[in-house]
Formats: sequence, C-alpha cells, structure tokens
Amino acid sequence: MELKSGVSACVSCGGESSRRSSDDEAVSPRSVLDDGDSTTTTDEPSTPTPAPAAAARHERQPWKGVAEAWRSRTMRRLPSLAPTMSSLGRRFSIRGGAAAPPNGNEVCALRPPIRTFSLSELKKATRNFSKENVVGRGGHANVYRGCLPGGELVAVKRLSAAAAADGSSRVESFLSELGHIVCLNHPNIARLVGVGVDGGEHLVFPLSRLGCLSDRLHGAGAGEEVMPWEARYRVAVGAARGLEYLHERCARRIVHRDVKPANILLKDDYDPMICDFGLAKWLPAKMTHYQVTTFEGTFGYVPPEYTSHGIFNEKTDVFAYGVVLLELLTGRRAIDAKKLSLLTWARPFLYSDGDGDGDGEDEAVRKMVDPALGGHYDAEQLCSVACAAKLCIQTSPELRPPMSQVTRILQGKEEHEMNGQDYATRRQQDDLSRHRALAFDFDWESPSAAEAQHLSTVHL
Repeated sequence: MELKSGVSACVSCGGESSRRSSDDEAVSPRSVLDDGDSTTTTDEPSTPTPAPAAAARHERQPWKGVAEAWRSRTMRRLPSLAPTMSSLGRRFSIRGGAAAPPNGNEVCALRPPIRTFSLSELKKATRNFSKENVVGRGGHANVYRGCLPGGELVAVKRLSAAAAADGSSRVESFLSELGHIVCLNHPNIARLVGVGVDGGEHLVFPLSRLGCLSDRLHGAGAGEEVMPWEARYRVAVGAARGLEYLHERCARRIVHRDVKPANILLKDDYDPMICDFGLAKWLPAKMTHYQVTTFEGTFGYVPPEYTSHGIFNEKTDVFAYGVVLLELLTGRRAIDAKKLSLLTWARPFLYSDGDGDGDGEDEAVRKMVDPALGGHYDAEQLCSVACAAKLCIQTSPELRPPMSQVTRILQGKEEHEMNGQDYATRRQQDDLSRHRALAFDFDWESPSAAEAQHLSTVHL
C-alpha cells in the first residue's frame, strides 16, 4: 500500500524563474530543466513554513503554462532535448566538476540521445496500453510493458489523467521526474530511453526479461527457479552503488524516497537499476533535510523520523535499503500477507549475540536465511549483508551509515564485526567527548575505557 499526496518542501518550486523574456526560451525543454536546477541552490532553513494557498496556486501557474506550450509544440521542440541531455550529463556526472576521472564502473559513458515517441508509437508498443501489459501501478501513474519495432523491451510510464482536476499536479510530477533523470548517468540507475507528450505525459525506460526485483524475489511460484544467492548479493552491491551515486557523487544530492524491490529493475545478468524517480527530491548542499506535511512512500520502508515528523534526507533511503537487504536475506516481504513487519521479525536475530563470542550472532543470522536457498550461500557475504542491514535500519538516522560505507562493508573493504548496538554506543561516546571538549576545553580524544563506561551510563 502506498501513501500518495502532496509535499511541501523547504525550497519553493521556483515559479518566477520559469518566466523568461523570450517566448521561445520559455517553452524550451532546456529552460525547464535549467530552472529545475537553479531551484536546488536556494539557501533556506530546513524546517519549512507552509505557504498560503494563494501563493501555492500562483507557483503552479508557470509550470502549467510551460507544459501546455511544450505539449503543443513538442514535435518541433523535443529534438533539441538531445544536446541538452549531453550537456547536463557532462555537468552532473561527478560532484566537483567534469574534470574528475572515472572510478571503475561508477561513471559510465555519456548516455545516448533521448528519443521522442508519438502516441501512436507508444500504443503500438504496448498494444494500446492493454491491461495485460500493466507491470506496475502507482498513485500518479501506470507502467506498461512494451516492445519497440527493433525488439527492445521497454517500460512505458504513463501518468494518470486523474492525478489532479486541472492537470497541474500531473505536469509538475512529469517535469520533476524528467528533470532528475536527465542529470543521472550511472550503470545502476535506469536510463531514460525516451519521452512522449502526445496525448499525455509518458516516460520510456528499458525493461529486461527478468523484470523487477520484487517479481523475481517474491513472485517465484511452484516449479520456478529460486533467485540464487549470487544474484541476490549482486543486487545488494549494485543497488548500494546506485544510491551512493545519488547521495554522494551527483552534483546535486538526490533523495529517491521510494527505495523498494519494485523500483529495482534487473538486467539479464542481475545487475540492478534503480528506477521510478517520481518522489525524488534534490537536497541542496546547505540543507540537512526536508520536512513534509503529508506522507508519500510505501509502508514497510519508511523510517520512524519520516512517519513521526515528516523529515527525510539521504538516511531515509539508507533505511529503506536496509529493508531491501533483509528481503534479499530472508525471502520475506517487508509486510507480509498477515500484515506482519519484516523489521519486527528480523531484529531479534540481527541483535542476538549468543554467548558473546560472536558464534551465536552468526548462528542467529543463518536462521534468518531464506530456506529456499537450501543452504547454498557464501558465509562471508552473508555476514556482510546482515551487518549492513542492521546498521541501515537503526532507529536514529544519525547512526545509519552513508551509502559509501555500506558499499565498502558489502565488498569486505571495511571492518564490520561490531553490531549495531556497539556502533550506536561508539557514536554516543564520540558525541559526549565533543560536548565535553567544547564545555571544558578538553582535548578531542576518545575517552578511556573507564570514562567511556561512566559517560555512557550518564548519557543513558
């Protein structure tokens, strides 16, 4: 079940910036995307102040006018989108500038030009958007399986005509998602094949025969092949790299806000691709978080600070990714048919230390493993995934690791013997040491064992 509604963010939509002196530039996709970029640099407090209804209506009007003008002239204007994508790809490939050298497969080659599809082409590919080709449904869009004339399988995301009475919410959602996708260039992020604005707003993505992780992991019926451990581990590492790219390697920090197996597509070799940026938000450098007044997301993947206070940032994605890791480990859904939470079920296993020698903890983790695997898994990889999961699902967002650290843990490049409680205690001790240094002008050193025990007792 998903919660879909409006969002009030800390940074305004930038309606005034979308009005240009030139009519030709006002309807250009380049101007739309550049305006979306400029709004992310606004320096405003992290806690939002709800705008009056009149101001909100005023901000929506420029978007509506731009979209209507764009749609009316799409077949003449959209071919200019290709050079725009190329320039944006060069600008946003690496945080810190295009001069930074590639690091392994973290940055892929410049993406091909974005295609423009007519409504007739999309109808032909999806068999007139038949119900049999529906592969996903959301609050604002349906996703259809399609096949292009060359045989390429695609997923056509068609925004719902009923998203808003005047169509403004649908248009804003389309432009927002398009503005995020064209700036992304990574092998673990779903690339945009093309767009269509004839007869509605459409986004076209690649679709592999394996579909999404949810179908492959939870949809295997009797007689179907179980997703092997090697594939699950590959998905875990690839998805972590994709989120690390969004959070730490883009020119603009991007919070996905809807990380779940249904939004992770699988290539034929099980390489994952994160998709569906309909809820994504740019997070300016000087902002620590957004705060919303209504919720959007999926039950089972939403962290406590989001449900309680409407606060989200990169650590929101980290929490959701931890739930995905638990699904890969256990084969269970985040919320099963009996409405039982995977987090509630898994936490006793993750934090069990047995006799305190470490063997009991490993044994508890092995009890979590999906029985369908039949014991066929790599024990070291299993422990790495379990450790990453329990660090990611911690209640306090400050205690969750960044995705770069999660990636290193999964790859065995960082020590990860400590459990989540040890990690939390160490962070508390570090914070107490800093507060003590500020208050009493002490050295910023880690406290001794005796001091640490005393400080932890006082803190708790």
